[in-house]
Amino acid sequence: MALGNPGAGDAGFPLQALVRFVLDDEAGTPDWETAERGFWCRVGPVEQERRVQGWKLHVSATPLSAPEVLVRAARVLVRHGCPFKFAARAAYVEELTGIRYDRAQCGKFITAYPSDDDQFRALAEELDRATAGLPGPHILSDRPYRPGSLVHYRYGAFRGVPHLTHEGVHQARLQAPDGSAVEDLRTPWFAPPAWAELPFPGPPGRPGKAPSAPRQVLLRDRYAVHDAIRHSARGGVYRAVDRQTGDEVIVKEARAHVGSWYTGLDARDALRAEATALTGLAGLGPDLVELFDHEDRTFLVEAVVPGTTLTRWVGERFDALPDPVTGPPLDDIRDIALRLTRLLGEIHDRGLVYRDFTPNNVMVTPDGELRLIDPEFVARPGEWGTRAYTPGYGAPEYADGPRYGPAPGFTVDLFSLGATLFFMATGVGPAFAGDEPADRRTVVERLDAVLALTVEHNTAARTLAPAVRGLCAQDPADRWSPERLVDFLEDQAGDQTEAHAEDPRPVGSGPLPRSGDSGGDPVDRPVGFLEGDVEQPRPVGSGSLPRPRDPVDDPVDRLVDDGLAHVLATTADDGAERLWQSTPFGDTTDPCNVQHGAAGVLVTLAQADAALARPDLRAAMARTASWLTARLDTPGARPPLPGLYFGRAGTAWALHDTARRLDDAGLAERAERLALALPLRWENPDLFHGAAGAGLTQLRLWRATGREEFLDRAAVCADGLAEVAVRGDDGVFWPIPADFDSALAGITHLGYAHGVAGVGAFLLEAALATGREDLLDLAREAGDTLTRSAERGVWGARWRTDRTAENGTGMLYHLCSGASGVGTFLLRLWRATGEDTLRELAEEAATAVHRARTRTGTAVCHGLAGNGDFLLDMDQSLGGPYRAMAEDLAATLHTRHALRDGRALLPDESGTRITVDYGVGLAGTVSFLLRLRHGGPRPLLDDAGWPGQRVVRATAFDEVPA
Repeated sequence: MALGNPGAGDAGFPLQALVRFVLDDEAGTPDWETAERGFWCRVGPVEQERRVQGWKLHVSATPLSAPEVLVRAARVLVRHGCPFKFAARAAYVEELTGIRYDRAQCGKFITAYPSDDDQFRALAEELDRATAGLPGPHILSDRPYRPGSLVHYRYGAFRGVPHLTHEGVHQARLQAPDGSAVEDLRTPWFAPPAWAELPFPGPPGRPGKAPSAPRQVLLRDRYAVHDAIRHSARGGVYRAVDRQTGDEVIVKEARAHVGSWYTGLDARDALRAEATALTGLAGLGPDLVELFDHEDRTFLVEAVVPGTTLTRWVGERFDALPDPVTGPPLDDIRDIALRLTRLLGEIHDRGLVYRDFTPNNVMVTPDGELRLIDPEFVARPGEWGTRAYTPGYGAPEYADGPRYGPAPGFTVDLFSLGATLFFMATGVGPAFAGDEPADRRTVVERLDAVLALTVEHNTAARTLAPAVRGLCAQDPADRWSPERLVDFLEDQAGDQTEAHAEDPRPVGSGPLPRSGDSGGDPVDRPVGFLEGDVEQPRPVGSGSLPRPRDPVDDPVDRLVDDGLAHVLATTADDGAERLWQSTPFGDTTDPCNVQHGAAGVLVTLAQADAALARPDLRAAMARTASWLTARLDTPGARPPLPGLYFGRAGTAWALHDTARRLDDAGLAERAERLALALPLRWENPDLFHGAAGAGLTQLRLWRATGREEFLDRAAVCADGLAEVAVRGDDGVFWPIPADFDSALAGITHLGYAHGVAGVGAFLLEAALATGREDLLDLAREAGDTLTRSAERGVWGARWRTDRTAENGTGMLYHLCSGASGVGTFLLRLWRATGEDTLRELAEEAATAVHRARTRTGTAVCHGLAGNGDFLLDMDQSLGGPYRAMAEDLAATLHTRHALRDGRALLPDESGTRITVDYGVGLAGTVSFLLRLRHGGPRPLLDDAGWPGQRVVRATAFDEVPA
């Protein structure tokens, strides 16, 4: 849901100008400085040293009150010599008080760092007096100085104790009385550490861990809340029983001053507007039971609408298909489309525009009727209010319009209807990473790129394509009316044929190979939908993006070239803390790792250097390696973490492969020393974070150097994993201990990143390298466990994430935890043992990742790039349709690209950002596409020990001597 938030270039006026005014106005502050870094502006004396931890103060505000709150609070803090920080720009205040912000952090406009507890108490009192009467939200993680005060407090880190977690995440931790470092938990309730003496009288806080059972709450002496559907900064949505009637009801909560804007209206007003909308939409949605206020919150009670959202209804139908490319039955989609059109027509007949007409806001009842839910943005055309829409479903003229203004006309809902029909027919969400304005394509052009991959075999998509284009026309005046859409849909009844009978191939089976062709290069195919050049669409499942007449215009080559150009253009200076900016979470992790750091980008640069032999890539590779090695010898650094993706095992691997490419003996020696420093026994046994990752790197360097020391260390690691294996009736597992200081503590995963498949993959390689039957037997046990836990059905074979989870839950299809990662191991185990069941399961896993492609993200870790690499593994081992399937994944990737600065760039796992990271971003997708076009081994998997492996095309990697 977008509520008109500004982009990066529309952050509003800089609030620090007000602080500079205060500093200039207050005598005796010549040595103070202000420094704006990203979201925050920090203010304080130049030489002052912060405490490690203590009671800190937060002052809340709304976007409207923020300037006044800042000036008043700054005067108090400057007079006391107390350093502080604040949200640097007006738009940032709106963001941190918005309904989607982290609910524990919502409202923390100003943070003050008192020098001691006496100053803390004095500041709390003065700040409260100075800001009394001004509006701001209650901060859930804190305790207010008094009821209704903007001033709140919590015990937390100031500069903290620097700590690198076992996930490779940098944290500022608290120091417990025994000297240990403990996490500074930011819970949405007041939860100070047990040793922290409360600074003011009051009840103790709640424990840091959430209670296992929800608290029972009775509202208005009538509504017994028994379950939370969701929590947010705005407030909760709950299931409750109406004791007056005995009926099940839904209760929605809105907190004061959250989601407010310069109008002064907030989430409570939005909930009141929703109550009004429910009355205006009587008979089309849930019945309004009651609207009431309690203290500073507003509650809306409504009847339950039984059934499932249209989003889930569509997903269930695609899940039930033998191949989702064929799409759901046309009659089902056509029937719902007619009902949606009539439902929207009824809304408009009542003089209302919905503004957020999406599959998430429509319920399909058990008897097939459609009902509206969450009508909080319903308005009459011309009524003034804040812009609100869901990305992908918002009409472009409205999404680009003013943040506050008159409600649009009915044509915006028609656009939303077209986007909904597109989703229903294809299973693909209509939101895309945005183009830069100079490169912007129309919505229809973006939708056509997806339709081009589906219309040949998907009758519903082929039938509804004209309606989608008509409803989503760029010019609102050109959009189809509901009447025209109804006529169109009724004309389609019984007038459709199934997919072309003359195509002898199974859907998604790829092109028929040329005589004598090894499957390495696909046959030529016609041009399809590329950059708005619309010709006849290619057959879906034909195995690749269309091959253009001019190889220079190959869309895969363009994605590779433009992606690499972006990597080079966005490299930071050598002295930067990170060579490439990561995701918000990635920026907290080790900048030298594979998942989010420079080592992952180095993997792709080395791969590109081998395939393309470009001087600029070789120079970038050398520079990245130099940057990494400069950070490996930090004085006093703890031993490196062992994981392949989050630890330094992958860093050593990437550096050593680069050293071989550069013929740099010094770099190779440094990488070897790093590998020898990795711990081999580790509480976390997994591949991405733990011991198995360190073990796999030892094998890689043994094969590269011939040094027996690395083979011996791999055997030590394997023995350690054998010792911690846990067996049960359902197989062998490698759980992460529940008391391990990690966010992963207590999990028992099946997959490749954190579970059985990843540990099994290392044990198999260790068995083959050492010739030890006991390790091979243990790898077989892992394979048996995964065979027993496979969920086999129309989707192929997939795996739940955790041993204790239900089938059909978790990542299911991906590298980290699902079919792609499990299949990666099973394929290799089959090559070692020849057991047909393993090959069959790997083939079914390949079917699963291929059929799930249209609803899969982009990334290596849990997306198309990692799944595509698995399909290329299958092709190199088995031939058959798997290269064509990988090409289908590349075609799907191509539909996701955004045009930025004239470059076609693939978004990261969010689907909206462009991030360079290997595990979740651009470097990983480029790596897959490089391998698709140029062949070569799979990165970060050592297949050198597999004789007779089919190779698509020799690359320079094959020429590097061991």
